[in-house]
Amino acid sequence: MATREDIKKAILAVAGNPESGPIANLVDAMADAVVGLDAPVPFKPDARDGDKDGKVQDGTPFERPAKETRVTKADEKR
Repeated sequence: MATREDIKKAILAVAGNPESGPIANLVDAMADAVVGLDAPVPFKPDARDGDKDGKVQDGTPFERPAKETRVTKADEKR
């Protein structure tokens, strides 16, 4: 498997070696994601704990969705 730096160089070469812009800003995250594909444990570079229970959603680097509270009746009377 290629190293993180090799992957980063390949991404930049395919994109035309940009010095600024979205590709240049995201190349590190892209390289981390590609390296994470071969990791025995899923790689979560920016995993966050959305509901503060100490657990991050398995399999994704994203936070858990907020829990919904549904209101079916009005609490006040008019």
